[in-house]
Amino acid sequence: MDVCNETTTEAAASFPAPPSVRPSEVWRRRLEGDRVELIRFWPVVQNMVVQELRVRYQRSFMGFLWTLINPLLMMLVLSVVFSQLMRIPTENGSYTLFLLAGMVPWTFMAGAITESAVCIIQNEPLIRKIYVPKLVFPLVRVLINLVTGVLSLAALFILLVPLGARPSTAMLFLPAAIGLFFAFTLGLSLLVACANTFFRDCGHLVGVFIQAWYFATPIIYPVTQFEEPQRWRFWLNPAFYFIEIFHNVLCDGRWPQLSIVLIAAALATASLGIGYATFKSNEDKMVFRL
Repeated sequence: MDVCNETTTEAAASFPAPPSVRPSEVWRRRLEGDRVELIRFWPVVQNMVVQELRVRYQRSFMGFLWTLINPLLMMLVLSVVFSQLMRIPTENGSYTLFLLAGMVPWTFMAGAITESAVCIIQNEPLIRKIYVPKLVFPLVRVLINLVTGVLSLAALFILLVPLGARPSTAMLFLPAAIGLFFAFTLGLSLLVACANTFFRDCGHLVGVFIQAWYFATPIIYPVTQFEEPQRWRFWLNPAFYFIEIFHNVLCDGRWPQLSIVLIAAALATASLGIGYATFKSNEDKMVFRL
């Protein structure tokens, strides 16, 4: 009798069998499960978005109009400072329009990421009390800022003609541009929401990072201010491609280059994929870090 073979066989039998489900199948089931849950909890998402916007402006005289006035006032100040005092030239001659076209999408992204960093921590009582998919909380923060951004964009449309812009068919691309930027922002929001839940220092660093990223993105200055050999540095900035699309459509009245759109789509897909995978991989552990 071969005792060695019998021992090996018994040891092998004591180990669990390798998983029969492939990782791709696991993620497919997760995506399907989240899709079903988001449909089920969509009334909750809508209620949270409406309630937040209502509470934010309910005690002010202007009310919800501050959603339009506040970003416009901020952009007006920046426009006066940079166009009159610093004399920054632009291709189409209207620096105010150039600034507004970049500030509206940037304000949406910056607000969504900053608020998403603390969304899980702020909703700790609700998470411990009842079951709500944790994916809902960063999604709500992004949707709230999306509503504000779309309304600010509507206010910008009112100012397009007085600022010297001409309506063009290129503006039909705006919904696609907003969709790409929404996906890109949601992915980053999921990342920071997950990171700050486990490492609270991340919440303090997000604001600093957003501020530095803002000045590194051609929003208050055009790329044409730099010589051609230096412009390649902007290609390393993922926000550059999205802001460039909005500048092309709103300021120049022309369709964005196909290469820029494809890069923006790739960045949006990568951001959303990495953010979702990171968030879902650590979702069950978040409750122990609250």
